[in-house]
Amino acid sequence: MSTPFHVQSSTETLRDGFPYFPHHESVSALWEQKWRGPCAAEIYPFEDGRLADFEPIFAELIAVSGDDPAFLSRQDDFARPFLPVGDRLADEARAAAEQGETDRARELFLRAAAVYRTARFPVVRSPLGREAWEKGKAAYEQGGRLTESPVVPVAIPFKHADFAAGDYETDIPAYLRVPHGPRPEAGWPVVLFICGLDGYRTDQTPRVQALVDHGFATLAFEIPGTGDCPAAPSDPASADRLMSSILDWVADGAPECGFDPATILAWGVSTGGYYAQRVAHTHADRLLAVVAQGGGGHRMFDAEWIGAQNQMEYPFDLAEALAYKFGYRDADPAAAVAAYTADAHRFSLVDSGVLDSRACRLLVINGTEDSIFPIEDSLLAAARGDATHTDLVVRGRLAHMGEPGAGPIAFAWLDQALASRS
Repeated sequence: MSTPFHVQSSTETLRDGFPYFPHHESVSALWEQKWRGPCAAEIYPFEDGRLADFEPIFAELIAVSGDDPAFLSRQDDFARPFLPVGDRLADEARAAAEQGETDRARELFLRAAAVYRTARFPVVRSPLGREAWEKGKAAYEQGGRLTESPVVPVAIPFKHADFAAGDYETDIPAYLRVPHGPRPEAGWPVVLFICGLDGYRTDQTPRVQALVDHGFATLAFEIPGTGDCPAAPSDPASADRLMSSILDWVADGAPECGFDPATILAWGVSTGGYYAQRVAHTHADRLLAVVAQGGGGHRMFDAEWIGAQNQMEYPFDLAEALAYKFGYRDADPAAAVAAYTADAHRFSLVDSGVLDSRACRLLVINGTEDSIFPIEDSLLAAARGDATHTDLVVRGRLAHMGEPGAGPIAFAWLDQALASRS
């Protein structure tokens, strides 16, 4: 069998020619083999969380599901055991805040947000998933107000919306954080933090904190088809209207917010890395530099890749989640995936010609063993069109996002981009 994707030739365990990960076999396997370690380490997708909060939840999930992995596709059933834990933590947080215990209140609110986040994973598509998302926002905003550089919810006018194309008639919700301390004379450089498929603006504390600590004002927001993003999920160009509206808001608000309007950057992670590649080309004249971490752009839309996504490194059924994100929302998940597979190359950055247009400074970074989005897409992003300003970092033997260790590389690259401005 031919192996058009790198991961097919570098993985020992294959099923139908593609890598197979056994955490898909049961709910207990998901917890023990995939998620318990990251939860204990408080890393994605358990940022701000505590193992002690999640262990009893997963014990209950394993019991009520009969350890059947199909249970994971029923979001209301999956979400139900999380909500009482999140509610209890949020109640404890409010009590601590009333007692003036600020540090404890902040920790508890963020722990509650982490529990609610996991309840609605990977995308919000059910009543209890929606309840978890709304409660998670409330808890995160209450905890975020208690940080040294507070989380400030902002509503950005969707000035460039096209309602006929499916955009929603509402503002763009985002979270703004600015560094603590004296503002530079020219103003704060701004990073547009482009969230991913399952990690929304409530879920980025470590990454945003690192940016703020580095001296960047940071604006975090969701991508089309996820969270509260009002851009049409099924229109490839809706992201351009979204970004134009956000960039206008940054420019218009620069004097009041203390931004440096000449120093606007973007950093997109995972599916947000796809949009980071796009914006580096479509808005090259408005951005100084862009980091696209862990994103795809072309081969991710191949039918063969989509057909194998549910068995690879992502914890849930990725094909269904991406179909939903891109606007394919049939009551029958298989029908939605089939429709998405047939149409997916509408979103290709190669087929649309986006990658052949001029780009601002762009860093594409990922791991060779990524089985969420193929490493071939990173190579394409660095090779198509005028790639004069595109740098590629491929991290050997590492999986999606090129972690651990990709963050320091990206920060060093951003520092170089800032230092090399003419």
